[in-house]
Amino acid sequence: MNGNRIDISQEAFLWRVALDYFGHAGLYQLVIELWRGAGPPARPTVEYLDEHEVGPVVINLLKIAQEVGGVVPFTEYSSNRVRLYSRHAQHLVDGLLERMPATMLTRQMRMARVSNDMGV
Repeated sequence: MNGNRIDISQEAFLWRVALDYFGHAGLYQLVIELWRGAGPPARPTVEYLDEHEVGPVVINLLKIAQEVGGVVPFTEYSSNRVRLYSRHAQHLVDGLLERMPATMLTRQMRMARVSNDMGV
């Protein structure tokens, strides 16, 4: 996965439609699978997803799933935000784009998916 990053509004939309499509348990299993394949980040760059962007269910799901290897050390607890390594966040988004039906994706998301598929 090459990292054609969609913007945060598109990413938030992707998380919401993925939750609708896979359901809570299905999305949780997919996130666990993706995180296990992400590997350690080369740089400790972090970013945040906030509850107002993706909703409380996704935030809670990500916090629980982080225990498989995505925990960012020395992080203060926040009930409405999750801190992710940028590399892991990109890997999760790429994995979701790859597994979602194209008909549920926006044009920008489909373009990112095709670019990733082509290795561009």
